[in-house]
Amino acid sequence: MKLMIVGGGDGQLNAVRRAKRKGYTVVVSDMNPNCPGALEADSFVKADTFSFTETLQGAESEKVDAIMTLGTDQPVLTCAQVAAALKIPFGIDIETARAVTNKRVMKPLFVQNNIPTSLFALLQNGFSINEISELSFPLVVKPVDSQGQRGVYKVNTPEELTAFLPDVLSYSRETTVLVEEFYPSEEITVSGWSSAGTFYPITITDRVTRDNEPHIGVCTSHEYPSKHFTEYGKEVVELSQNIVTSFNIVNGPVYIQMLIGSEGIKVNEVASRIGGAYEDEFIPALTGIDILDLQFQLAETGKVDESPLKEFKFPAQGFGSVLLFFTREGTIKENGNMDTIQNIPGVINGKYLLPPGKIIGKRENSSCRAGFVAFLSKSSTQKEQLRQKIYTFLEIRNTEGENMVCEYL
Repeated sequence: MKLMIVGGGDGQLNAVRRAKRKGYTVVVSDMNPNCPGALEADSFVKADTFSFTETLQGAESEKVDAIMTLGTDQPVLTCAQVAAALKIPFGIDIETARAVTNKRVMKPLFVQNNIPTSLFALLQNGFSINEISELSFPLVVKPVDSQGQRGVYKVNTPEELTAFLPDVLSYSRETTVLVEEFYPSEEITVSGWSSAGTFYPITITDRVTRDNEPHIGVCTSHEYPSKHFTEYGKEVVELSQNIVTSFNIVNGPVYIQMLIGSEGIKVNEVASRIGGAYEDEFIPALTGIDILDLQFQLAETGKVDESPLKEFKFPAQGFGSVLLFFTREGTIKENGNMDTIQNIPGVINGKYLLPPGKIIGKRENSSCRAGFVAFLSKSSTQKEQLRQKIYTFLEIRNTEGENMVCEYL
């Protein structure tokens, strides 16, 4: 079985390694021939992960039997298109894949299906102020088809909106942007699986973010269990099933970001992929559900063995976190020893992501992420103790010898 994994970054590296251990011949496609996945795959295809044409050409030349992606939004559509062209399994069709990767399609579907979301408008360059007359500032403007918080801004006036529009569009393949009311809130992330249209919840985590206005929404950790679970857990699961049904996510992973504030739950966005905060490693360690193995089954056959999902007692007991750490501005001289952190009891995995010589600017989106550490604990108190211990050992030195790591909660 020859499996193509679309995207070869650090977020896909565990999948590449796992697939090889399972006996797949692994083809990685990516624009960067030196990406981590390319260095460990059996073969590599240089292709833009956003490009159906380039990815299809690579898949045909390699004669792949299956295709998948994880941890990133836009390649989901590419995979669905390639799978349809080659008549191989993928779990969702092209129409659904477009809906979960393009907010121009996604947001109206929320409204049509009574899924609560912020008031919004779709704008183009040269828009009229009348087009946003029903919206109240501050607003959030974002590309309809990007990822990783790229091109996302909080704006307070029409003039700021106009000024940021060209940069927002620079991250998009479209001429339309999404503008929505800013909702003061805290974020949660729902990870689950749809099998034959039935939603199986797996985790609900608090998505902790750090704003650097006008840049907002950059995630610094995922915290389990969510502090909102007691009050909102049942509603979140019911709403997730409505989303799965409304978007026709027949089979595959489900990843939903929701906002919780004074007006209750509002859905920020939905995806049909394994999350990009190393959920493929964190979820199995916490719950016993090997979500990556489910993804392999789906790619190979178009369906999965439901028994682990049916037998799972939701919610999982325990505590845990995925720290997504950043640095201050400067030039990296050297990273610390991650082996020391990985040997701490409870730590699942961790990695420094940025090489020596890398120049770090202002924190604008997730591409500035310096590394991650995922860990589990037996109590809330122990989780905080572990967090502090991990940050004690995290070390990224600049050219002046100073530790650049920022500690966020």
